[in-house]
Amino acid sequence: MTDAVHSLPEIDEKHSVSDDSIEKKGVDGVEVTDDAIMAKEVEEFEERLQNDEATEDEYRVQEAYEVAIKVLSTRDDPELPSLTFRTFFLGLGFSAFGAVLAQIYYFKPQTLLVSQLFLLVLAYWFGNALAMAIPSKGLFRWLNPSPFNIKEHVAIIIMASSAAVSATAIQVISVQDLYYNNKLNAGLAIFTLIGSQLLGYGYAGLLQDMLVKPTKCFWPYTISTANLFQALHYDNQMTSKRVRLFWTIFVVVFCWEIVPQWIFPLLTGVSIFCLANNHSTVFRNIFGGGSNNEGVGLLSWSFDWNLITSECLYNPLWLQINQDIGTFFCYILMAGVYYGNLWRAKDFPFMSQAIFAEDGSQYNQTALLTNGRFDEKKYEQLGPAFFSATNALYLMTSNLSLGATFTHVFYWHWQDIKPFLKTFNPWNKTPLEVHDAHNEKMKVYKQIPRWWYFVLLAVAYAIAQATNYGGHSGLPWWAVTVILLISLVMSMLFATLAATIGFKEFNSSANGFYQMITAYMVPGQPVANMYGALYGQHPQGQCILMLSDLKLGHYVKLAPRVTFSMQILGTVVGAILNYVMMVTIIDANRDALLSISGTRLWSGQNAQSYNSNAISWGALGPEMFGINGVYHMVPLCLVIGLFTPLPFILAYKLWPKAGFHNFSAPIILQYSAYLSVGVNTQIWPSMVIGIFSQWWVRTRYPRWFTKYNYIVAAALDGGTQVISFILNFAVFGASGTPHNFPVWWGNDTSLSADRCAAPDN
Repeated sequence: MTDAVHSLPEIDEKHSVSDDSIEKKGVDGVEVTDDAIMAKEVEEFEERLQNDEATEDEYRVQEAYEVAIKVLSTRDDPELPSLTFRTFFLGLGFSAFGAVLAQIYYFKPQTLLVSQLFLLVLAYWFGNALAMAIPSKGLFRWLNPSPFNIKEHVAIIIMASSAAVSATAIQVISVQDLYYNNKLNAGLAIFTLIGSQLLGYGYAGLLQDMLVKPTKCFWPYTISTANLFQALHYDNQMTSKRVRLFWTIFVVVFCWEIVPQWIFPLLTGVSIFCLANNHSTVFRNIFGGGSNNEGVGLLSWSFDWNLITSECLYNPLWLQINQDIGTFFCYILMAGVYYGNLWRAKDFPFMSQAIFAEDGSQYNQTALLTNGRFDEKKYEQLGPAFFSATNALYLMTSNLSLGATFTHVFYWHWQDIKPFLKTFNPWNKTPLEVHDAHNEKMKVYKQIPRWWYFVLLAVAYAIAQATNYGGHSGLPWWAVTVILLISLVMSMLFATLAATIGFKEFNSSANGFYQMITAYMVPGQPVANMYGALYGQHPQGQCILMLSDLKLGHYVKLAPRVTFSMQILGTVVGAILNYVMMVTIIDANRDALLSISGTRLWSGQNAQSYNSNAISWGALGPEMFGINGVYHMVPLCLVIGLFTPLPFILAYKLWPKAGFHNFSAPIILQYSAYLSVGVNTQIWPSMVIGIFSQWWVRTRYPRWFTKYNYIVAAALDGGTQVISFILNFAVFGASGTPHNFPVWWGNDTSLSADRCAAPDN
């Protein structure tokens, strides 16, 4: 890696996984490695930054990865306890809270996510309260050995966030129970939940040497969280400007978000075009975007941080530039395919994820099946199925992006991948060396042997095969094996992009990819398709989440074995509680969950949607995507995508100093139909704020950027997520009864939120 300043220790970016350290003699005759010297120099550099003794050039972040040193501290106290009574009490408590809540809201009309920042703030308050409430002398010293510290705090959050989700396997299990009369027994269901997640943890363990330890793998979206942990525990509390700034912004945005989310929804998306004409569907499609599936939101502006989020403050500049390029392509492509009437676009809504019949009505997918399998005679009666044109475009660009990822990662990161792969050769005698200041501090802790992960992976593979067979999925053992191998490779590729530039918009496209692969291997079987997606996408997602947690532990110096243990414990607790809540809810509310509209309290919309996707791919896949299908280009885009990075590679070869290596075909292509779903009014403020923060402030005010940018990001997201959680219960109906704000000009329920014409669907 190139240095921003001469005082920052030299770290080789391009070969951050490199040769052995050279040992030097210290003044006392003790051998000192180059890495130890580098770590000492970084400590001195950080002290200058902390005491405001550094120059503007020393504060300035030139390369994205430098935030790992200039924003975060390498400070550590190995004597701090991490596994205490508080850790397990609060960790298990928040794990149970998050897992139960996440599972309840999987079956609710409203979606509610328990975010990591929300748990972080709660754990900080409760941890300090316990430290003050429990005596610290005598026998109580075991319960309260010291003030609440950063390692306990991080361990709690890793455990709780591992549990606070409704696992993907729950969707498969609940759909089988509701729609296919196949109720898995408790042991089989819980092991399906645990096994699918442990596969991802096994992948992560094998990949951590390449994707956690090197400096260039700085995981941008962990920087803000790690910075908040360090500010809360290392600064002098309210005498610290960083801490005061955090709580001030937290309170302000907490109060402000009540306005756009409840009182004045027009502020979620202000479009002067829609204000001028709220009858034109063209204006709605192009300039609207305040409501779900409304439009692409061109030139629309949101004042709701719940939509904007702090990603624009911490995502690297070149990630945002590539996203913005893709977004501009999106405006052109989505308008082009719809108004050019490609794939009979105008016969269907501008934006929709549903499947349609020839007459424009929604396709009766369940009528296709006989005993859970595709029935060709019924298909002939129902006729062909169609997507909305923009949804078909999204499937194409997602596959183009997937194909481009292979070429992009293997070309630009081969120098990191090659020595890593060599370490799996039993005859290789060259150890993998990583030169990183944070990693140097982590050497005092026992590392996790690689064989642990091989054992974990073998156990998880056995569980996957056993539960797949026991669940009567219809997916052959060889298909499971193929999908898992593909998932491992894809995990490495996508985790590389997530680690080095922060790109993580691949979950939905990856799910479609695995459904497509399974549809070719096992056609006509929706349940097999669900299991194929489960064992493809879910381990991949879990792998990337675990790698991110390992990097967070790396930054705050939590022992790797503690991080591993917290993740496993959180996963097991979450799986058991997910299953218990699912069974309880389904048994008590089966009729409501099976009905299309549900009730005021319960809805099967998520299970219905998951089942519909499985039917569309598992049953209709060959008809829609086969060589004679309307959308035959969708699978072909995987192959075409392999060649899309070549123009940038060629341009880089011709003009190596022109910056073409910064352009990423996978990111541009993924965002080239990104606006085909959801609310889109946040795009323009996100673009402007991102360039302002990551270019203007970073280059013109480097001292402020280094000290406060990531604290501001955490405060904005933290305050927003806490009030959003409260509003869900207080006024949005999460507690059973919604309390809508009175209708007025800024809250007109007859129009879209931004006063455009209401969406078609």
